Amino acid sequence: MKSSPYTWPFGQPWLPQTEPAFAPGQVFIACENDALVIRAELNDAHVTQDVFPLNFPAFMHCDAFEIFLGPADEKAYYELHVTPSNSVLQLRFDGGGEAKPLEELTVAEPLFTSETAIMPEGWSVIARIPLDGLFPTTHPEWLLSFGRYDYTPGQTNPVISSTSPHTVCNFHRKEEWRRVRLVDGVHPTAAGHMLMARTWLKQIGTA
Repeated sequence: MKSSPYTWPFGQPWLPQTEPAFAPGQVFIACENDALVIRAELNDAHVTQDVFPLNFPAFMHCDAFEIFLGPADEKAYYELHVTPSNSVLQLRFDGGGEAKPLEELTVAEPLFTSETAIMPEGWSVIARIPLDGLFPTTHPEWLLSFGRYDYTPGQTNPVISSTSPHTVCNFHRKEEWRRVRLVDGVHPTAAGHMLMARTWLKQIGTA
């Protein structure tokens, strides 16, 4: 995957330098009509996976790719997880700052589709998220961020990384997420093809 303004690499900006066990990865984003298309390529020498039911907190047990997104003019946002086995966790936060049990945040109705692949160098995810299914009204600007939990056999704690310039290790700091705008145009899809679509993404900085 070639680097572009819509290819966001993972890092650990809250640390003086990345951990020795950090494995690189990157996320490519595009938009097909009103659906966000995401492809993540994650280097990983030891892909850890298992099959879990919908909305099981698999990130506490195995590798996980995380998607954070919400309209720039709304407090509410979503956190969506995909594991190497394509197990999914869907969470909705109202943005009020009140801590709630995980089971009160889960969304039972499927919000997106995803597929995963295990490769010699790691694993990948392709996710398609219909934006009009997340909020009842149209929003031209969105905040996006991506996170990763990378487990290694024999190690208790995962290596955590993000595509956002977080100054502390807290993926919910929306003010550090990237802001994108939906505009008309012709663009490459996550699969590398050209597509004429009603909407496209234009990165316009952080929140």
